[in-house]
Amino acid sequence: MMLWQNPNRIFSAALLISATALYAGAGVLTTESIALPYGPGNSLAAPAYDEVINTSPLSTWGEKGAEGVEGSQSIYPNGSGGYVNNPASILALKFNVGSLTDSLNSTYGAGNWTISSPTLTFQYTYYANNPVFGAGAGTFETYWVANDSWQFSNAGSAGNSLGASKYVAGTDAAFAANATDLATWAGSDADLGSTTYNWLSPANNPNYSSWSTDKSLANQGMLTDNLSTASAFVTDILSASATSNPNVSLYLMPTSNTLGLCIFTGGGNVTPTLSFNVISVPEPAALATLLAALPVMAYRRRR
Repeated sequence: MMLWQNPNRIFSAALLISATALYAGAGVLTTESIALPYGPGNSLAAPAYDEVINTSPLSTWGEKGAEGVEGSQSIYPNGSGGYVNNPASILALKFNVGSLTDSLNSTYGAGNWTISSPTLTFQYTYYANNPVFGAGAGTFETYWVANDSWQFSNAGSAGNSLGASKYVAGTDAAFAANATDLATWAGSDADLGSTTYNWLSPANNPNYSSWSTDKSLANQGMLTDNLSTASAFVTDILSASATSNPNVSLYLMPTSNTLGLCIFTGGGNVTPTLSFNVISVPEPAALATLLAALPVMAYRRRR
């Protein structure tokens, strides 16, 4: 009965639904992935990742095949217990997406695509052959940061036995223990979400005296960090270009003192990889035309 009593309202609602469907009916066009350059000693890898360690003196570690995110109570997995020598670290990652964005703009047209379901994946291990790396269950927060100007300085020995390098302000990424300190260095940032890492799954610890790249052994494998589609992060990808603003930087910060996570960046088959779906968006002209037509079409219907 109500349908026949309100034909104009039903018609207008149908037009609104059509407009909404045009905007919401984004389809997945393709899936893209950008991995860090492979291998320790790779000259292309030096500006692409950097670990900053909270120690005295403040030092960096990079370009050696593995990185880590550790809290102040992470344990060095050498069988004898004890904390790592440098008991806190963050990890900054830089992905060169400019050429990919240029290609997607060429294929689909700038403004006709965006991203969904972004992830950061990497191979982790409980094995460690250097006391710079710790182990332990915990969480870390992933941030997008606007500052892309950092790179691994490789500034020489920091005067310890770890082969780390002296921290160079203005070149290396800054160490930040909280979001406020991060924003000071980053200029602007966006929290992309928290990820939990559990090193005791499975519970039986392996023989951790050797370094292995096998992803099937206990306490090592692949970890997926599901990222939010924060507007600043998405805009940075969409506005990237090979000739200007080619990079997108992520910053991993431990939020549990017990966290100890060693990440392969060279020795394994899988380096940290940023992936996302490419989805279509409605052409602005088509959407604007339909929305502008709503009142005219509704008026004609009433007549």
